[in-house]
Amino acid sequence: MGKLDRFAKQTFAAGAVRFAVGPAARWLAPEVRREPAPATGLLRVLRPEGLARLAAPWPEAREHEEVWIELKLAGDHVDVAEVKRAQLRRQVREIERIEASSPPWMGEEPLWIVAPDVPSWLPGVWVLERFAPGCYRIGPSPFQFLWIAANELPLLDDLVPFMMARSGRALDDFAQWVAFRRDAEWVLAMIQHMPVSPETRKDLQRKLGCSDASEIEEQKQ
Repeated sequence: MGKLDRFAKQTFAAGAVRFAVGPAARWLAPEVRREPAPATGLLRVLRPEGLARLAAPWPEAREHEEVWIELKLAGDHVDVAEVKRAQLRRQVREIERIEASSPPWMGEEPLWIVAPDVPSWLPGVWVLERFAPGCYRIGPSPFQFLWIAANELPLLDDLVPFMMARSGRALDDFAQWVAFRRDAEWVLAMIQHMPVSPETRKDLQRKLGCSDASEIEEQKQ
């Protein structure tokens, strides 16, 4: 999962730059991370006015200086314990911001969890309000708490960073769609690192003129 984590985070960071929000990844200290938190970091909002024209959930970040993002990739845990850990990591970051400013910052750090789907247990614990395809507000919550279901998002260029969390058929559909919308090096990396189906991988390899992993690596070089 390490290479997939890095690929997902790099894609999210590149997409954030492209869509005028400017990324900043900040990793929590080991003492507050009992287990890995894949592709977790901060999204700094540099030009909020540029977000209004983009598809949801981007416009939801306009009222904030930064957003705590957690990408839960295919196969990652999204049980209640892991969501509570995400809230804890968000709380730690909020306290850091309070202690770093004088007078103390009085805001609430937002939390966006990006996962393949909405887990079945979630509606039994919180109230979900769907405000756009694949985008849900979670409440009651004193801070902005969004759940982005990547498998439900429309195939749009400005949502590619969130597509890193797709799985199953939805991931295959994304891979086929994005293959000719990104440069060959990125597509080759996607084939290597993302859990697309063997059929989709072979089809994209054929379209790119590659037959196996060694050829993919050779073309990347």
